[in-house]
Amino acid sequence: GAGYPPAVNAPAGATAKQLGAFSRPCVPPTGPAVPLYRAPGAPGAVGVLPAMEGPAELACIDIGREANSLAISPDNRRVALGLQDHTIQIWDFEARLLIYVLRGHKYWVNGVTYSSDGSLIASASADKSIKVWRAAEGRCQVTLQGHLLSVSSVAFSSDARRVVSGSWDKTVCIWDVETARCVMTLTGHTDWVHCVAWVQGGHQVASASSDHSVRVWNTISGVIEQVLVGHLQTVSSVSFSRSGVFLASGSLDGTVRVWNLREGALAARLQQENDESSVHTVTFSPDGEHVVVGCGDRCVKVWSFRTGEQVMNCPGHEDFVQCVSVASDGLRALSCSHDKTLRVWRLPRYRPQAVKAAPMIGTAPMATMPRSPMPGPMRQLLPSAVQALPINGTMQD
Repeated sequence: GAGYPPAVNAPAGATAKQLGAFSRPCVPPTGPAVPLYRAPGAPGAVGVLPAMEGPAELACIDIGREANSLAISPDNRRVALGLQDHTIQIWDFEARLLIYVLRGHKYWVNGVTYSSDGSLIASASADKSIKVWRAAEGRCQVTLQGHLLSVSSVAFSSDARRVVSGSWDKTVCIWDVETARCVMTLTGHTDWVHCVAWVQGGHQVASASSDHSVRVWNTISGVIEQVLVGHLQTVSSVSFSRSGVFLASGSLDGTVRVWNLREGALAARLQQENDESSVHTVTFSPDGEHVVVGCGDRCVKVWSFRTGEQVMNCPGHEDFVQCVSVASDGLRALSCSHDKTLRVWRLPRYRPQAVKAAPMIGTAPMATMPRSPMPGPMRQLLPSAVQALPINGTMQD
């Protein structure tokens, strides 16, 4: 069945309602087609993806443990793996060599990420803590504590002075790395938070939740800027494009949605051929043109979100694809699973090609995703029949 991956199995005391959110079969979304979005200044621009020669899978590395998450270092030389044995493995994935193991967490490591300069690694654990490590020597620099339940995800700000974390306690927290203090607690989600992302070079974070919504927050004011709804089940993953204009979200309903945050509109809705395959992880490619997805049918998939075309389907894993990450050169993607393997995939190059402007494809589902008349940063994308959920950003002294 299309349940949520065991990487985030419920801790003791989870309610039947919460458990049910992870075990319901996926419901195929319905409704009008979403328009093809074309960037301003480039009407009709599309990409040509040349056929690849040889297999897409470049390597399959036996890591010997069930992996929940991964992150590629900015120099594309190493990968950090968050494991169910409570550790973080650091690999040279080109040499297929295990460099060292970070120990200190007391339960599963659900999320890992590198700082933009590669000097730090942050990890999120089901032991309710976040740890920040010195990448060069593998030493824990600081432990951040305050969440009441499992911490599912963590991300650095661009300057690495702060991290954002999401937890099953339904909160999103902003932490000061130097002082180890929580400086802001963002509340509003009504169910578990599974993924957080921090926009590159900016002051926005996004969060994905079992309440079927994605929220975009301002990390300076604590104000929620947008509530993005439309998914029919748990939203498992979010990823900003490098420009920060687009946000991709993946859900157990089997779809990926790409949101244009500047316009406050849905730019694309990507549907798998296999309606019963849940989406567990999603990330933008560095070119901002493609979305790489890990799915419940054990495949890694690549879409061109502007055309809606699935350009790659990579089978190979023997269990849910828990996490995918794309190298900064855009040429390779790495994926991990509970099948105890790390797999390296070759991605197609994107070559822009100008073509004559064409009519927008499909029609926008304005009946279900209207533009809110609410001005400014409080603009929300909410169906007219749904009331806004309570929102609040609480500053901590």
